[in-house]
Amino acid sequence: MSAPQSLLKCSLVCMLALGSDGSAASPGRSSAPRAAYDIQTRKLEAFFRSRTQDEAALRSIYTREAVLVEADGNTIRGRDAIARHFKQILAGGAVLSFKVTTITFRTQGQISYAGGFEDIEVKSVNASRHYRNRFFDVLRRGSDGVWRFDYIMEAR
Repeated sequence: MSAPQSLLKCSLVCMLALGSDGSAASPGRSSAPRAAYDIQTRKLEAFFRSRTQDEAALRSIYTREAVLVEADGNTIRGRDAIARHFKQILAGGAVLSFKVTTITFRTQGQISYAGGFEDIEVKSVNASRHYRNRFFDVLRRGSDGVWRFDYIMEAR
């Protein structure tokens, strides 16, 4: 088993994350894991559409210890760092569209995982480029009952 596979397997056992803003009326609290995941994924897509600069909103969908491994190998640790990272990307306006297609979703207790594709259109000098990344997300249900992204791995 390769190191990334071992890490993913370990992550599945150790983590789960999908979140919301943490308010009492939050859909992430009252929804089943898949419904909460779908809500959070739509939030992420909306952040890209609106090019949000709201770090609190960006932080709300990640656990405190969340890890993002981008397709180029860049690793970002912690929800605050991930929120700052996405804020910079969104402020630059280079991402024209971002769409998630989930193929697999499973839950075991307080941990869920999802896998599928991210379709990303990026502005370039003369035109736009389309990328399709594979993704693997681990989600964790927090003590507040909210599901948040805990580990995100992208690959081209």
